[in-house]
Amino acid sequence: MSFDHLPVSFCGAPGAFSEEAARRYFGAVCSTLTSSSLEAALGAVEDGRCKAAVIAVENSITGTFTGFADALADRKLEIAGEVVLPIRHCLMAVPGSRLDGLTEVISHPSALGQCRDWIAKVGLAQRASDDTAAAAQDLIATGQTGCAVLGSRSLASIYGLEILAEGLSDHVENVTRFLVLTGPSASNWKPKTLVARSAVLVGPVEEPRALRNLRIGLESLDATRVRAPFLGTRDGRNFVVEFDHPADRGLHMVEAVLGNMPWRMLGTWDTRRAS
Repeated sequence: MSFDHLPVSFCGAPGAFSEEAARRYFGAVCSTLTSSSLEAALGAVEDGRCKAAVIAVENSITGTFTGFADALADRKLEIAGEVVLPIRHCLMAVPGSRLDGLTEVISHPSALGQCRDWIAKVGLAQRASDDTAAAAQDLIATGQTGCAVLGSRSLASIYGLEILAEGLSDHVENVTRFLVLTGPSASNWKPKTLVARSAVLVGPVEEPRALRNLRIGLESLDATRVRAPFLGTRDGRNFVVEFDHPADRGLHMVEAVLGNMPWRMLGTWDTRRAS
């Protein structure tokens, strides 16, 4: 069965960086489906409404986003690839607003964290929002000239806001990494490179030392970039562990190291499509 005609789900509203990442991976004309949460985005793939979900998992400045391991624990989804997206924020406000007249900026906590120094320098108060696009909608509806939203350039275009500053980030190398998840039948990765990347869901794990031993074991079998724990849950029981390895050995390495620990292979992918 072909899934090509189905949309790609992402967290947030139109104009989110997640939507930009989806189109970077699947092409500029791919259709997308907005989702109110991580669980909803993954659920749209699981129930067949979408061919894939594109999920933000970590930012180079603010670190990992929580909830990923928990959301995957009971879902039969696989990681098919990744997107590394450069992030440059725009400060946008109601048309006619002035930068020196602003008092407050609203955005997702991660976006505010990526521009914390710049925001402090211009003297704006910060207000966190789980949905930056919703904040943009509210701003244009209320017409508040003293308030601004921090987000993508496309967000300004969609909601009719005026960009007062752009290219904002406290660090030049500001990138967010997104993982592309599909249903098992849609993931048909075959080695095309000498080195690949794999991920495995490990847990529940009661003893943290087991994860240290896992890292040591994988590295002893020539795995590199071993990240364990990676994207762990708040209670420290379930973890997504990533590692790079010779392209044809990922599953063999996991089987050799994990033994009786509870685990499930999440996928193997070619990182050449990572941007």
